[in-house]
Amino acid sequence: MKLTQFTDYGLRALMVLASSPEKILNSREIAEILYVSREHLVKILQRLSAGGYVHVQRGAGGGVRLSKPAEEILLGNLVRWLEDGQGLVECLRDDGGQCNLTPVCLLRPLLLEAAEAFYARLNTATLADCLHPPLQQFIGRRGAQIFLTQDKS
Repeated sequence: MKLTQFTDYGLRALMVLASSPEKILNSREIAEILYVSREHLVKILQRLSAGGYVHVQRGAGGGVRLSKPAEEILLGNLVRWLEDGQGLVECLRDDGGQCNLTPVCLLRPLLLEAAEAFYARLNTATLADCLHPPLQQFIGRRGAQIFLTQDKS
């Protein structure tokens, strides 16, 4: 199974936020830590906000933070939300796709079952399960580099 880049970046952004839950980071800071496009990240953060995963505070001193503890964010539900109807194959898309074999296909139910097993397996873990000291130190160092660079400008 291949996840979209949108989901990949969304997972990474949440890992950054979960690594320092006491901090409010803006989209530019997160994008710099992850080496991703800020414009793309803003769309992802909007989707995460709509799903209740992050809280976005606008204005001076604003930014993004987790809406709930990382221990409460189930990975399967999160990935399903970020994938937003992107089926494993065309016939599993929310719109049903355009495959002319669908009415007589025996592969579709197997793939649907496999996709559900994938999400169920991910739901045995939370965002907090993805965090460990080396990751948090890496994110902390990247954040510190960004903040030091900003102070010099």
